[in-house]
Amino acid sequence: MSKKHTETVDSKLKSAWQIISRMYNAEAAQHGASIAIGHFLLNIDSKEGAYASEIAPKLGMESTSLSRITRTLENGKLIIRKVDIHDKRKVKILLTQKGKENKELAKKIVRNFNTEIENKIGKNKIDDFLKTINDIIIIAEQKNKNLKLG
Repeated sequence: MSKKHTETVDSKLKSAWQIISRMYNAEAAQHGASIAIGHFLLNIDSKEGAYASEIAPKLGMESTSLSRITRTLENGKLIIRKVDIHDKRKVKILLTQKGKENKELAKKIVRNFNTEIENKIGKNKIDDFLKTINDIIIIAEQKNKNLKLG
């Protein structure tokens, strides 16, 4: 028996992420932010900062695509950019105090949602789900690698 389009793994993942993304954006909007800002802040080390080239892949972006969000964060006094003294092409992004506070808020929101999920679904089911998702990621990455080679 074939499954309906809406019952495929990829369509369910996309659907789930869209719903979760809307929820996070609504929550972020209450604090004058967005999910993109939250994800960006969560991927910057609070003490050491991070290079844009390190942050971009974690967000599924190219380094060159970060300029708008970094400008927004800089204008909002959440980050500062510091040019590497040895290699002027490298720019380290550091959190300001306000940026650190916003990062902690984003962490709290994510942790609360994950705790709620675990409480309602159960730790064992979540552990199984995470293992399954990791397997799916490995399969998709291998398929990508094969497509690039072919």
